[in-house]
Amino acid sequence: MFEENPASRYLVRSTCLEESQETNTATDSVLGLQENLGYTPMDRGDISFPADDFSANSSSLQHHLAKLKKQMSRQKTDYESKITSLEQRNKELQLEIKDLHSKLRQQRKWYSLVEIKMRNAERAREDAEKRNEMLQREMEEFFDTFGELTNEVKKTEQIIQSF
Repeated sequence: MFEENPASRYLVRSTCLEESQETNTATDSVLGLQENLGYTPMDRGDISFPADDFSANSSSLQHHLAKLKKQMSRQKTDYESKITSLEQRNKELQLEIKDLHSKLRQQRKWYSLVEIKMRNAERAREDAEKRNEMLQREMEEFFDTFGELTNEVKKTEQIIQSF
């Protein structure tokens, strides 16, 4: 009778090594429930119920076990939904990171192009200044030369006129 009860089947020691851990966990759970109900057995091997309280305690334990199973099921569902939500958020963030990396690459390319254009513009400005300075010198030389020619032409004209 003791071993046929679903709640008490965890109280019987397992002979299989594979079931040992599961049995110990279930036994600890049942012992915790018993302590909550006011029963404090001395040793795990010495668990016993009074004959008249057995069916009441058994249904109470079954009720607690059912409540725990429902609570675990709810927690499992909650955790699974949280995990799913976090996985979805992770995917969204990964896509956002990829997009940001792509934009960063584009910005770097744009920045490089702007730097090249600025360097080219600076070189063009420097070249234009050098050409202007050369033209200025050439013009001064021309005017100096032209001025000398003009002076010589005037002198020649004066000499021709004096004849």
